[in-house]
Amino acid sequence: MLRLYALGCPLLLLLVAAVLIGLDPYDSGRLAFADGYGVPASLGPRLTAASTARAPDAEAAIIGNSTIQLLHPARLSQLTVVRFVSLAIAGTGPTEQLAVARWFLRHHRGEASPKALVFGLDLSWCEADGRLAVTNPFPFWLYSPSVAEYAINMLQLKTFESVERKVKLMLGRAEPLRADGYRDYETGHGWDKAAADRAFAEPQSDAAPADPPNFAAPKLLGDFFAALPAETKVVLLFPPRHISSLPPADSPAARFETRCKAAYRALTAARPRTAIVDLAVDGDIARNDQFFWDKVHYRGPVATRIEDAVASALHMKEVE
Repeated sequence: MLRLYALGCPLLLLLVAAVLIGLDPYDSGRLAFADGYGVPASLGPRLTAASTARAPDAEAAIIGNSTIQLLHPARLSQLTVVRFVSLAIAGTGPTEQLAVARWFLRHHRGEASPKALVFGLDLSWCEADGRLAVTNPFPFWLYSPSVAEYAINMLQLKTFESVERKVKLMLGRAEPLRADGYRDYETGHGWDKAAADRAFAEPQSDAAPADPPNFAAPKLLGDFFAALPAETKVVLLFPPRHISSLPPADSPAARFETRCKAAYRALTAARPRTAIVDLAVDGDIARNDQFFWDKVHYRGPVATRIEDAVASALHMKEVE
């Protein structure tokens, strides 16, 4: 009896592992029993982007965090005649976003190579101490090229909950995530002037920028560019920020941001079919309180203007 028990436990564990991995709750396409069910909308974007990024009809991607999340892939698709998906993941920085971008690229090669990529470069892309902080947990294993790393990390309690949601989706009892990955955090939430004013009044960090700065992210982005097909168009977007988030002109912080932007302009100049859209500047957007939820999160009308600017930049690259 003990021998049967000792033999049965490992077999049961193997069976459980096979079910967890085979049901593919995050629709990664690896080691799955069946493909094509997608992911439930109730899962967070850190987990669902693995599915959205490998959509076979996706031709372009929006990559960034919540400061680019309101860009609507469907509208960008209409403006550019290129099918966009949104891979925006709130609370992420360059390291996580490039991991997702590499995953997208691995699933779109040859004739399916991406036609365009839009990167949202918020201030996390300007870290200047030679390192890049990962401030929130991120499932790098889900986007890893290693199947072994993926399989090992699937064996955790969180996977049981995700499998339950996936089964509900398969049975038609859960809402699927939109195929283009868009998540609208604005609809149904009324703008609160008092809350916005409180956010605008929050003091800026007075930490002195590194001098000379040692920007880590531009090199990583340059390495990613080296793996991109030459025909893929790229837009680097500095998203708009409220005037309360912009440093005073001629201040050390303003000069620091200028140096950071210059590092990305150098990348742009070195790669054909690449453009910068810099909207993190003083102007009519930055000075309109009603355009912002807080210092860095803009509202729908601004997203529409950004989409127009991105589409224009992509069209300009047609002639290069």
